Amino acid sequence: SFILLLVWVLPLSLAVLAGQRYARWTTVIAPLPALLAAAVVPVGSSISLPWLLLGVQLGLDDTGRIFLLFSGLLWLIASLYGAGSETHRRHGARYRIFFLLAMAGNLGLIVAQDMLSFYLGFTLMGLATYGLVAQSRSQHARRAARRYLVWTIAGEMLLFVAVVMLAAQHSGVVSFSVLHSSTPAGLVILMLLVGFGIKLALPGLHLWLPQAYAVTPTPAVAVFSGSMINAGLLGWLRFLPLGNTALVDWGQLLLATGIAGIFFGATAGLLQRSPRLLLGYSSISKMGVLTSGMGAALAWPEMASVVVAAVVIYAAHHALVKGALFLGLGLVEREGLRPWIGVGLVFLALALAGAPLTSGAFAKSVLTSSLPEGAQHLVALLAASAFATTLLMVRFLFLTRGLRVGKPLPLPAESISAWLILVVIIAVFPIVIGQAGQLMANAAPVLLGAVVSLMVLLASRHFPARITSRQYRSLGKGFALRRRRAIRQLVYRGELSIETLQSAARNHYERLRQTMEQGFLQLRWSSDDDEHWQLAGGLWLGIGGLLLAGFIFSL
Repeated sequence: SFILLLVWVLPLSLAVLAGQRYARWTTVIAPLPALLAAAVVPVGSSISLPWLLLGVQLGLDDTGRIFLLFSGLLWLIASLYGAGSETHRRHGARYRIFFLLAMAGNLGLIVAQDMLSFYLGFTLMGLATYGLVAQSRSQHARRAARRYLVWTIAGEMLLFVAVVMLAAQHSGVVSFSVLHSSTPAGLVILMLLVGFGIKLALPGLHLWLPQAYAVTPTPAVAVFSGSMINAGLLGWLRFLPLGNTALVDWGQLLLATGIAGIFFGATAGLLQRSPRLLLGYSSISKMGVLTSGMGAALAWPEMASVVVAAVVIYAAHHALVKGALFLGLGLVEREGLRPWIGVGLVFLALALAGAPLTSGAFAKSVLTSSLPEGAQHLVALLAASAFATTLLMVRFLFLTRGLRVGKPLPLPAESISAWLILVVIIAVFPIVIGQAGQLMANAAPVLLGAVVSLMVLLASRHFPARITSRQYRSLGKGFALRRRRAIRQLVYRGELSIETLQSAARNHYERLRQTMEQGFLQLRWSSDDDEHWQLAGGLWLGIGGLLLAGFIFSL
């Protein structure tokens, strides 16, 4: 119980000391209780603090153990990587404070066993990440941080309303064990899906993610893309009553949304010219896979427990591999692409694509085998996602190879060691826990993606020679001229439409204002002061009653 408490308390306590000169290694010490809890604390252990808030409950279950294991490991690796990076020297205390606060929120929500504690950890993580995104203080970073903060606050407001409504439905009890005893209202489910869907960067809710990944320091973006983004998935697992037949339609909605996210992220990623932006859209695609798995768990309630276990394993695989890719890219951004870094990035790219003998093949095999017979279309789509991810990873390696580095800086021993340790763990753990059949999955789609990528690269070598002809240049100029004319015409028509709407809105507002003024004048002339106040009080009571009735009806 004391170890569970340290998971949350130690990072918060060390954040107070992060401004001291000797605080360089505080970020490395902070995630150790999380790894210790995942290793030695028995499943079912819990601690209750009834005097704190509405009664804080911390505990560890099977899902929490896996989340705590890969999240604590990634926070530890990123902390060791950052201990020797340029971020520590240039930003120092400010970086460590936000890093530790985000760590406390992320690890704290994993062991939280009640809605309010989970929400507080989720909010602390989200708000502290704003300081990590804006760390460089450049105009681009501040713009990306503001966008991230707007989306984060919007999601947390939705979650806060959902938590209040759930607490009211269960007479103020906020424990997850009580929450799963009944079906939430449709409005609450929608707010939970959207609120956590913002963190998972679902299509339409993803606008904050690419630019945030592009400007966040390397150690922070590693945990951002690995541990913190998966907090949205854990939120669904905690708040939604799995195995409930009343949520089948919501499961179908999540299935459709996840499939859209898979192919939207892959398509948008292929169009990027920055390796960081490509990895960001790759995360959107992979979150689509997790969303589809969650949708399958809701759509087939009888298979919920098996599908959820497979989804959690896939989340662990993605978190470690994506974090390692960002850390390896940070080494390239610092000193350029060395051969040994290139070998590691190729292996990680194959693992993310799901190539045989990698953690990706193991995770995809477990997820595919957990799906029911009626989900064969989803199995085919997951195979197509492996093909699309292979194309993305070839594009990533191509962009990394051509990445321009300013003044090369020596690589710190801490950063190199941390990255190599993580790569070795990713290479070893599927071989230790996986079976031979599970490690040979995805061979066909990955091979097909590699062949298509090779054909495109070979064709692109001859393409520049063809586009330099005078005929093609004149054709390009004509196309550019027609495009500019079309854009000007579109802008002109848009301005006319806006002016028409503005004029109609002004006329409508003026008529409404005059009508209201006449009504209030007639009310004033026909009533004395007592009757006037009685009428106003009646109106306020009526409006309040309607709002209260709507709130009760939504429960």
